[in-house]
Amino acid sequence: MKILAIVSTVGGAGRTTLTAELASLLVARGNPVLAIECDPRNVLGMYFGMEAPPKAGLSSPILATASEAWADAGFVSDDGVLFVPWGSGGVDGEALARMDRDPNWLRKRLALVALPAHGVALVDTATWPSVQASQAIAAADLVLVLTPPAPAVCATLEGFRQAMVASGTPCAYVANLVNPARQLHADIMALLRTTLGPAMLPYPVHQDEGVPEAFTRNEAFHLTSPHSQAAHDLHGLASWVSGWINGGAQGAPA
Repeated sequence: MKILAIVSTVGGAGRTTLTAELASLLVARGNPVLAIECDPRNVLGMYFGMEAPPKAGLSSPILATASEAWADAGFVSDDGVLFVPWGSGGVDGEALARMDRDPNWLRKRLALVALPAHGVALVDTATWPSVQASQAIAAADLVLVLTPPAPAVCATLEGFRQAMVASGTPCAYVANLVNPARQLHADIMALLRTTLGPAMLPYPVHQDEGVPEAFTRNEAFHLTSPHSQAAHDLHGLASWVSGWINGGAQGAPA
């Protein structure tokens, strides 16, 4: 099983949406998927059909020890994604304290999951820097960094890259929410490509108003708008990730 952390240095980058879309697309490609919400916002479950956040989840005290089968707090979505929420039992402080005490807390929990070699755990995190993002990065085989073409991304990127060099975890970067008609977006995209080089994946995901609309209808965007540019982009990214999981992705994350 591979572990892929979905990370960004700014809020509103589309981490949760991309995690849900990738999970569904990867299952369709034959890769078993465990989607984990390492984010107290408790939003990811809504993409998988949950009407309200459950009390049990990754943050639950009952799941604090390695001997506990914390995956029992999860469920399987209609499209076959196994999902473990953060939970809403009012114990965020306890969960964060556990994570602070043990930087590899999440990695140890994921080691208990018996997915096959062609399976993947997708970890949706809080915005970096945060305890949740650090846990996901420490557990990951690869960090997928979302870089929407926004000035705040440029301002935070160098600090993040330095932290990732120190962590030793490979990164791949993908631009999300791209509107090529905006000159600012075009300028920032050029800067990101120059700065990141081959670590920037050639699958920018275009901005599409249908994405939030699909969420409000509890539908997967790539299924409701299969011929849109954004859906095409998501399929390309999912194929790359599936190739990485199976050991055949082209390009060298850095």
